[in-house]
Amino acid sequence: MKKYLKKVLFFLVFFSFFSLWAAEKPEDFSLIKKVTDGTLNYSSFELTITGNGIPETNVTNLNSARITAEKAAQANARLKTVKILSSLVLSGKTTVKAYFDEKNQPDFVERLVNAADFKEVTHERFYSNSSVDVTYKVDVSYYIRKITEAVRETLPAEEKVKTAPDMSAKTKSVLLINVKKIEPALLISVVDEKGEKIYDISTSGNGRKSPSLVFFAKKKADYLLEKAGLSGETLSVNAFKITESKIVIKNSDAEKIRAELKKECFSEGMIVVVSAE
Repeated sequence: MKKYLKKVLFFLVFFSFFSLWAAEKPEDFSLIKKVTDGTLNYSSFELTITGNGIPETNVTNLNSARITAEKAAQANARLKTVKILSSLVLSGKTTVKAYFDEKNQPDFVERLVNAADFKEVTHERFYSNSSVDVTYKVDVSYYIRKITEAVRETLPAEEKVKTAPDMSAKTKSVLLINVKKIEPALLISVVDEKGEKIYDISTSGNGRKSPSLVFFAKKKADYLLEKAGLSGETLSVNAFKITESKIVIKNSDAEKIRAELKKECFSEGMIVVVSAE
């Protein structure tokens, strides 16, 4: 009987620990999008990408072959990252590539991405011909920030100086926008039912916390709020509808934002879009 009770107690403790661990896993809160040979985490702005490499033809020993193959894989991962970032949607149907091509800066992303940033290896697979697949985890938040800041710098002068209405006497510091499902974009904007702007790139400062205009979370924002350092009271509203990368909220929620939300929420980018899926 004692053995049976010990087993029961063991399994109860084990499953309790497992449930707690699973509930706190960051992945549970992350909005992740599949990309070519990897995934992009829109909550942490981490890219997992696999590069492929083959050794140089004039290599004479196995060790040198692997080293040159790994260097080739790193270069390949960098090239894939450039293509992935270039394919991201800024707003509407405009991609990063389309935007900078129009600005006569087709190599903007190419110049941003540095092979030296590909340091964290999560998996390697070697083949009999000495070729290798190397999977990296890369923090792309700097790249995304530079992309969005470059867009902001190209705004007309009258748009650059625009700021949100003075809400310094208000109490809420963080805006949570609940949506059923959203396709992530770097320049999400928020308007009311009348189409009046509440938030976009012109009301967000370069010193904002999020590299893009908003943070994205899945189902719950608790972990993300803590990790990103978004302290203060939150104001939660629901999306009325989403048109491409534009979130429409009800006029009544827009009034709540104007009445309760601090100005810093917009300038510092303290906005989280929470997807139910």
